[in-house]
Amino acid sequence: MEGAKLTPGVGIIAAGLAAAIFVVDSNAALNASVAIIYICVLGLVGLRGARRDILIATSGCAALSILAWGLVHGGTSDLPSILRLGFVLVALALTAALLINRLKLQAMRLELEDSRTELTTFADSVPQLLWRSTPDGRWDFLNRRFTEITGVEREEGIARQTWRECVHPDDMGPLREKLIRSLETGEDVSHQVRLRHKDGSYRWMSMARRAVRSPQTGEILRFYGGSTDIHEEVLAQQKIHELMAQLEQRVEERTEELTRTEARYTSLFDVGNISFAEMDFRATKPILDQLRDEGVTDLRAHMNAHPDLFQHCLGLIKTTRVNEALARLMGYENLAELAANPPAENAEDGPEVLLRQLEMAFYGSEYIDGRTVLIGKDGQRITVFFTVIRLESGLHLSSHLNLTEQEGIAELRRAAQDELARANRIATIGAYSATIAHELNQPISSITMDVQTTLRWLRSDQPDLASAIRGLERLTRTVERVRTIVQRTRESVTAHRRKVSEFDLCALVTETCDLLDGEVRRAGATLELQCDSDFPPIEADPIELQQVLVNLTTNAAEAMIATPGSRRIVVSVRNMGGGVSVSVADTGPGIPQDQLTRLFEPFFTTKATGMGMGLQVCRNAVESMGGTLNVHNREEGGAIFAFILPAAEAIQTAA
Repeated sequence: MEGAKLTPGVGIIAAGLAAAIFVVDSNAALNASVAIIYICVLGLVGLRGARRDILIATSGCAALSILAWGLVHGGTSDLPSILRLGFVLVALALTAALLINRLKLQAMRLELEDSRTELTTFADSVPQLLWRSTPDGRWDFLNRRFTEITGVEREEGIARQTWRECVHPDDMGPLREKLIRSLETGEDVSHQVRLRHKDGSYRWMSMARRAVRSPQTGEILRFYGGSTDIHEEVLAQQKIHELMAQLEQRVEERTEELTRTEARYTSLFDVGNISFAEMDFRATKPILDQLRDEGVTDLRAHMNAHPDLFQHCLGLIKTTRVNEALARLMGYENLAELAANPPAENAEDGPEVLLRQLEMAFYGSEYIDGRTVLIGKDGQRITVFFTVIRLESGLHLSSHLNLTEQEGIAELRRAAQDELARANRIATIGAYSATIAHELNQPISSITMDVQTTLRWLRSDQPDLASAIRGLERLTRTVERVRTIVQRTRESVTAHRRKVSEFDLCALVTETCDLLDGEVRRAGATLELQCDSDFPPIEADPIELQQVLVNLTTNAAEAMIATPGSRRIVVSVRNMGGGVSVSVADTGPGIPQDQLTRLFEPFFTTKATGMGMGLQVCRNAVESMGGTLNVHNREEGGAIFAFILPAAEAIQTAA
């Protein structure tokens, strides 16, 4: 609004012109309004000067006009001269006002031009395609982005309305319907179309248009719209829909597979000669999680210290299903009657068995097993070997092996052994029966698990023959071990000498570790074998030695079942020169000092379901081979059982 700065040359010319007018106007001989020519001075200043210059020039010209009038008419002023002076002053004021208004109009024009330039620059700089259309839908403005995207000059696009040709033919129909409806109703338009780019490819764009209405009449004045590239988003959405479809298909397939698995599981559950029970431990999970969060590490000790909490947990455990085999075993004709019994009342040591299952869930173990006495209908007692497997759903599946017939066999064997006993007949009979039960429990449990696992591999939709073959091979070795245990026991009863021979000790230990690998892994532990490559031959009973290794390794796995962190069992075979050292070490809690000296006593056990004969049998077997079985706690934690067997050459020399 201030205008340009007045140059010195123009200022001098204007001042000279004003001076000349003053000289002429102050000449008394002229009787005319010469001062009106001052308007030319203002015009000259107004063309080149700013508002301030115009005001100064107007003030100066007015002052010169008054001064000239005073010099000419000062003493003899008349009305005509005063009117002429007033006319000149008014003319000067009006001229100044017009010139200043002209400057304002010029400034407004410049501002409008700057705004238009800024708006055009903004429209051409945004990454979106912008347009404007008339009320009839004809585009009359396109920003530069249109040319950058389509390769068509925007002037041509406006003149020929070629934007329609850039829309994919399949998308033009729905878009045209929306645009026509918008012309009639003035509603906003939002639509996704594929727009052809200058390289010939189509990319998804989101188009939006809005009407601008007259504030007075409400009629549509124009439409403004824009398009944004959403190609990657649309492709991502399409990919998501594709993945969702695949996921739904897989879920459907998985559901069908689970249905088939459930059917197979149900058929296995209902097998007539295998007794099963299914119990629901899900209600105890929040309690166990809370105890774990509170830092409880010894669940058994905590439950012993809080019997009310333990009883509450027992009340939350429910029997969900039992099969007919278990009902027959326990003397029930009605499955619902058996399932309705509180789980803790179905066995003599029911609370202890359930506590072990709570420990299994608390420590994350996969299974437990043991021996218990079921309490059937009318109080009948059934001795069974049980295995409980923890399912992912929070259910526990237990199977039961009836030991009644085995106990009958043990009674017959004890009667035969009475004839050979020289002293302490009752203790001897008990030791033999306990030995048989102890040695057969583990391989029978292993056989049961191997049969179930192999059946599951073979009955799947895609039978895993390789795994099934390995399972059958392991089953064959376990059955052979049972046969040799029975044969050795029969020979000991009939006073036959053990079958002593030289054998590859490392191969025997490796085979034993392979047999026990599955059981060790189910206990959440790892089994490691360390065997020297060169050691002297051993002369002993390989079956008896293998049974010693089985008992020691199984004990180590059971001792670590509640141990947090890493659980490792290391079986070492070392060359000691005149013999071979064999040791089984674990990373469990170790053995209390007051129990170390009693471990090898008959019927002393630290297990809730143990018989207290396993370690005594192991020590007797090792001593019969010329060695001594020892035990001590390791400084780094855990316990180690070790013995040294003399070399075959040393035995022959001593003989």
